[in-house]
Amino acid sequence: MVAVRDRGWSASVELPFDARSVGAAREVLRGLLLAWGHEHQIDDATVVVSELVTNAVQHAGEQGQLRLELRATGEVLRLELADGSSVRPMAREIVDSDERGRGMHIVDVLTARWGVETHGDGKRVWVELD
Repeated sequence: MVAVRDRGWSASVELPFDARSVGAAREVLRGLLLAWGHEHQIDDATVVVSELVTNAVQHAGEQGQLRLELRATGEVLRLELADGSSVRPMAREIVDSDERGRGMHIVDVLTARWGVETHGDGKRVWVELD
């Protein structure tokens, strides 16, 4: 079950630890960005949210729910994904023959800024798109 709370220029989305949450996050993101007049950020933001949710589902384990926070301030879009794991995502060294492991490199290229904040019950990966 996906729960969305849209508060105008910010929204919160609760997602289960499930591979289907990747598609659900993309769908919710697209709808919100259209409603907020941020159509120009849909493509990059959709790829970024896909990578973040995929990483969380694959690496964070089933520790609680995923919480996606979205906030638009002027032209800056901030996405935050919280999960119950303290394991920080890292951009690994890329080897041409690898079929996986490029997610955080993609995030780094498509965003203006990104980082990770740890807290008592897990972590929050945040990104900003200009």
